[in-house]
Amino acid sequence: MIPPDVYSELLTKSLPELLKLYAAGTIGKDAIEWVKLRIKKLWEKKQYGFTPEPQIASGLQRINKSDAYQRTKGCIGNNPYLNLIRLGLRIEELSEKGKIEAIANMRNNVYDKYGNDGIKILNMGSTGALMPIIQHLSDIKIKNNYSQTYMSDYFKKVIENWANITIFHQTEHGKEALIEKIKHYMDAHLEIFFVFSIGTAGDQAKKAISTLNNNRTIQKKGYMLTLISRKEDQMGRHHFSWIFRNTYNFDKVFL
Repeated sequence: MIPPDVYSELLTKSLPELLKLYAAGTIGKDAIEWVKLRIKKLWEKKQYGFTPEPQIASGLQRINKSDAYQRTKGCIGNNPYLNLIRLGLRIEELSEKGKIEAIANMRNNVYDKYGNDGIKILNMGSTGALMPIIQHLSDIKIKNNYSQTYMSDYFKKVIENWANITIFHQTEHGKEALIEKIKHYMDAHLEIFFVFSIGTAGDQAKKAISTLNNNRTIQKKGYMLTLISRKEDQMGRHHFSWIFRNTYNFDKVFL
């Protein structure tokens, strides 16, 4: 048991001070264990802006080693958005497992620390959109040899314009409505936009986009189409993601 006076003194120490104390090993066994846990808690708060729950924290450490996270880091470098992307990838895992309470707690913490940009990236994760975005970033960086600075600015523009460059299609929207919405986006000459859909809605979206592709509407309007992701979640539903790129002004980033 830690004596009250020692405990009070430990609570006042900063992260660097606790690290030195732990390395020195000059305090009792119980105090050492407490310091170890305190260091972990303070480190996580410094890294993420808040202290994640244990199940969230362990998942975040695993994501650090994931291919998706490493590809993102390679694209945008040591960017402030990296922590949010890590959180977004964890949200995607939790969403697939139906961990609603853990997701809600993380959303509250992220909003308090990062505001709307943080919530946008979490929404990318919860809707299954983040992985296709990461793949897209990686693809265009490799293809065009863009710098990390360019890619960082590009990703920032994606976040800022997210609501205006995404279509989340649901079955009740109908095939024809989706066709008209895609044509409207193309007529607006957007540099890039995304269509996401899941399950039976994805099958409907696939038919709508096939119609536009087969009658060459997409090509005539100067767009290139890519199906960038199709995966199955734990509920057996397929996730579809399409990217429409304007071939005339794609080098302009959302200007």
